[in-house]
Amino acid sequence: MGLFRPRILPPQANRLDQIGDRKRVLRYWQTAKVGEAGTSLEYMQFGVDHLRPLIFLTSIEYPASPPWGFCIDAASAGFGVYSIRRPGFGASDAACSVDQQAAIVEAFFEEAGLENIILVSVGSANPIGARLAVKSRRVTFNMFANCVFNRDVMGEFRPAWFGRLLSQTIESRAGARISLGAIRQAGRQFGSQWFYQTCFQKSPGDIAYVKAYPREMAEAWEVASAIHHDTWQQELQPSLKGDPFLRDGLFSSVPALAISGTETTDTWKSGFEAEATRLGVPTTYLSSGDILVAYQSGTELLSLLKEKIAA
Repeated sequence: MGLFRPRILPPQANRLDQIGDRKRVLRYWQTAKVGEAGTSLEYMQFGVDHLRPLIFLTSIEYPASPPWGFCIDAASAGFGVYSIRRPGFGASDAACSVDQQAAIVEAFFEEAGLENIILVSVGSANPIGARLAVKSRRVTFNMFANCVFNRDVMGEFRPAWFGRLLSQTIESRAGARISLGAIRQAGRQFGSQWFYQTCFQKSPGDIAYVKAYPREMAEAWEVASAIHHDTWQQELQPSLKGDPFLRDGLFSSVPALAISGTETTDTWKSGFEAEATRLGVPTTYLSSGDILVAYQSGTELLSLLKEKIAA
């Protein structure tokens, strides 16, 4: 990150010669001021600057970084891991649209001097990732994880009450405010572990991740539950209501791969594959996880990336 302009806060990221014991690794979040407006964007960097950037655009489901072990393994494989908390999350300033979000993230890439980026867009970050995949010259390979695209998915959510809350979110600002309030109340009453295990129940791998990384899940809950209801609505609308940017054949000439988990439902798989075919992006499945597949199957993800890049 040494190429940042002076007005960018100095990096405090982990360097590989300072990490020590694998179990003692700390991942530092810091805030950059990007663009002419000096928009705040919170991010985490792990690894020295010369490693190829492997950037995760975090989602509303999990606005946290990959686990320690993944970051170490990625660095050993030649990738420097970044996580970006997109506008409206954590210390990142809110944005008024998906397109503005993409412009802010692109400004971050430019001002950081990042090149040859592998971009992993997770869950609700996929609409922003789709725009960067098509428009950013700095992104040279794209991975779309847990992508909804623009199909009808309301029937996939378990439990049913959670699906109803999400449906209410995209109907109106009042509905978004009420649904977010209900989710916050549930988390306060029963705890974030209960919430995630209840709402991720269609995947044993997701549940395993939630149990294995309680600190990361607690951080994710703290960040996600603190967002404004306008951000909550903006996150869900492109995926659940339809994103006009996703036109037929959009990714036909874009180096990209869409991934999901084998544990998801057959109906999800059929819709996922149909939309990927329409958009012109190949698909593959990792062995464990669904909503959290990019993290739960991190070792497979790294192997897949190395295979695709070498091809």
